[in-house]
Amino acid sequence: MRTISLLPAVAGLILAAAFAGPAAGTEPTAGGGIRQLEARAFAPGDGHLMYTETHWLYADDGVPARLVLYRCPDGQAFARKWLRQDGAPQAPDFELSDGRSGYREGVRRAGKGRIVFVRPGGGEPERTAPLPDASDLVIDAGFDAYIRQHWDRLGRGESDTVPFLIPSRLGALDFKVRRLDDTVVEGRPARRYRLGLASWIGFALPHIDVAYDATTRELLQFVGLANIRGSNGDNVRARIVFDPSAAHAATPAALAAARAAPLDGRCPIP
Repeated sequence: MRTISLLPAVAGLILAAAFAGPAAGTEPTAGGGIRQLEARAFAPGDGHLMYTETHWLYADDGVPARLVLYRCPDGQAFARKWLRQDGAPQAPDFELSDGRSGYREGVRRAGKGRIVFVRPGGGEPERTAPLPDASDLVIDAGFDAYIRQHWDRLGRGESDTVPFLIPSRLGALDFKVRRLDDTVVEGRPARRYRLGLASWIGFALPHIDVAYDATTRELLQFVGLANIRGSNGDNVRARIVFDPSAAHAATPAALAAARAAPLDGRCPIP
């Protein structure tokens, strides 16, 4: 059975890009303080490196934006994502494009509203639908903003049920968010949360666990279904590790190069 595409950030998923052409948006504001962050995605079984993520955070006409470039272990880019928080932080516009298959999904403006879209690749046409009308809708890396917004309440052990957008289904499903036991990630005390389907069959379906630095609230680790698809077309399970201490300033030239990088990486991702 094909798995459900739950997120992703991301991790970068949760943290959560740009494309050649109109979807790329405008250039970042000069002097806007571009930041760069790296992440590594490992296979949950034998722990081998499947791919890496590079995130650029910047201001697009004063609006928080993010570009994510996904690379094979050999450094060749194969996918790209952009996000723009022009509205509720937990529900950004975004677009993910995978150069290996032509798969594309996201949320964009259309007239006075917004639509969710998906193009499976392989020559199949794009499908669209109006964005679900829910004030608490969570979209892609907006889950990270949601966690930060509700940090104190969730930290007390309270749980939430929120509609989470599933672009491949052109709709949303209700997911339950709850705190797990604290842990240590790369030597740093961390607070963990779980996102799982809020239904009686939820226990049997994949879930996502995220870990944040207990003091700085920086994302440290993501474990679960990523928004990158494997060679069989299903979303891969991954353990994605971030090192916030390695974040550094980046130049507009580096961001522009990431936007223009050809998506010609052909690494097999099991």
